[in-house]
Amino acid sequence: MKKIVYLLFISVLVFTLSSCNKDEDVYKTKHKIYKIWEISEVGDPDQTFTYDKDNLITSIDDYHEEDSTHYHFNFTYNKDNTVNTIEHSSSLYVESVQLYYMDKLVNRMTYSMNGQARLELIFHRDPETTKITEIYEHYDVDFFTGFDKIASAPLFNSFIGLNDVVSAYYKNNTSKSLTLHCIRTIQFSGNNITKIHESYPEYSTEITQDLTYDTLSFNPFYGLPYTYKGLLGFSENNQISNYTLNFLNGVVTSDISTSYQYYLDDEKFPRRIVTRKSPDFVPVNTYILYQLP
Repeated sequence: MKKIVYLLFISVLVFTLSSCNKDEDVYKTKHKIYKIWEISEVGDPDQTFTYDKDNLITSIDDYHEEDSTHYHFNFTYNKDNTVNTIEHSSSLYVESVQLYYMDKLVNRMTYSMNGQARLELIFHRDPETTKITEIYEHYDVDFFTGFDKIASAPLFNSFIGLNDVVSAYYKNNTSKSLTLHCIRTIQFSGNNITKIHESYPEYSTEITQDLTYDTLSFNPFYGLPYTYKGLLGFSENNQISNYTLNFLNGVVTSDISTSYQYYLDDEKFPRRIVTRKSPDFVPVNTYILYQLP
């Protein structure tokens, strides 16, 4: 999976929410993120965001320090300000993420490389609250046929993320003729996700995440749909901890504890995030710069 910075920039905008309105995946900025650095404020930022006059993201410049390369991800929108596509092209890759909606809510997403769909996600929602309750990921033979190229593709890594379980089963399967499904179930408490359960039925593998929150601070990434790297953008507040258990045939094979510490601005949005993950708990710093109103 991508580093924490990609877990963070999932969501740069905010749902239109009130006590009497249901969620909509409509893009309205709250705290406009301008740049994100991981580790240090010195040097080029890891991501730089560009907006249009309507405060919609038009592109993200994604800098990879390991090869000193800038990748550009371009956004197109529907008339109702929901994202239609995210695209990246180069001499090696032509990638796109296509989003499909029902009543301004994402219900399907596809990832394509060179015009061929390689991954599909289907979203199920609570009919009353419209919050996401289940996500079905389908990896078929076509995905694994191009796995090595997809695994290194910039847009896939930044907006989808290489799943550790999927990668492990690919490496352990000599024929590479895999078909794999992931079923995620999501539980909310108010506007925060408190539990995520993943199941890979073909391989008797399960993963659970239990999450707690700082309810006095605000998640600046709250609001964009799943395509921006998972579910972190669906919680209103900032995570304090994430406790993850991995199961094989019902037996715990590993457990990981992650804690988060926040340095906030005057509006209770984080300027700096310190992440510590077991077993070594080495701090990882992420810095966020916002655009002025």
